[in-house]
Amino acid sequence: MLRTRSGCTSDGVLLPLPGVEMMRREASIGDATVSVVIPSYNCGHYVVKAVESVLKQSCPPQEIILVDDGSTDHTREVLEPYRKAIVYLYQKNAGEPAARNTGIRHASGEFIAFLDADDMWLPEKLELQMEYFARHPEVALVYSDMAIFDETGILHESVKDWLKVSMPSGFVFPQLFAETLFGSGTVVFRKSSVEKVGYFDETFFVGSDYEMWLRMARYFKFGYVDKPLLMYRQHASMATRGLGLALQDGLPWEAKVITKILSSYPEVRRELGDSTVRRRLARPYFYLGYSCLDRGNHDEARKLLSRSLRQWPWSLRCQLLYALMFLTPSQVSGLRNVYHRLFAQQ
Repeated sequence: MLRTRSGCTSDGVLLPLPGVEMMRREASIGDATVSVVIPSYNCGHYVVKAVESVLKQSCPPQEIILVDDGSTDHTREVLEPYRKAIVYLYQKNAGEPAARNTGIRHASGEFIAFLDADDMWLPEKLELQMEYFARHPEVALVYSDMAIFDETGILHESVKDWLKVSMPSGFVFPQLFAETLFGSGTVVFRKSSVEKVGYFDETFFVGSDYEMWLRMARYFKFGYVDKPLLMYRQHASMATRGLGLALQDGLPWEAKVITKILSSYPEVRRELGDSTVRRRLARPYFYLGYSCLDRGNHDEARKLLSRSLRQWPWSLRCQLLYALMFLTPSQVSGLRNVYHRLFAQQ
């Protein structure tokens, strides 16, 4: 068993015992310190590689906080050899945003970096990002490019190059509103920014990170390191392939994020324009509707595509897919072929 500080609190959190030896080396430029937070739920097969990728950083963090969100697998056992290198916190299962919030509350560093338990960092990640903070003290968050891999190997060496997108710096809210831009494992941010924008919204089971970064982008400048510094793992049990396909409060997760941001900052609709906002709201309904159609759930696909068209009725591809719901199988096959010819390259 991993040693803990004071047993289980009333909310189920196990705190480290006094005298547990923790990493106190600095990932720093000057006196800046970094706390790494790794939320984990039943990731015993992957979590060791995540921890080791942090331990191998060329500029090591002050501390590594592993928040075990009620795992029922062998997570605790596989972490036993690392008990002197990490702060291990156990809590009853409450979801990823709650685990991240637990990590933030226990972090002693001036900066916080997140790493999901099934991903890994490249060795120079913290060093390059902390150097960016030193050169640009006005920014509150620095993100980077990332690579995508699975059990077969590297799928995309650079998400930026794969998607052919430009990664912005500065006040990036308009670009971040339009696209998710980056994964949370690429991020390092100033802990003080949480005092301004608040913690992760624990009502989300997917998308709380995107919503948090949008809130930060309303007030702070972001920076970008143009190098893949995160290895993002794709596997069958990842949240975006399960929970990400479920509705949250009747909405696709991205629509829930955008709806909350518009409620919190109603001026966004005026700033970006009503048509931009409506197209952004339409997109998650379209993609989830397409996924339902692909999985044979035509009733749900019809509902989602209809809601997409209500937001943005001028989308030709959504009109075509919606028409599929009312055709014979042979007509569906022909229209699918037309759709792929028109949109396969987009």
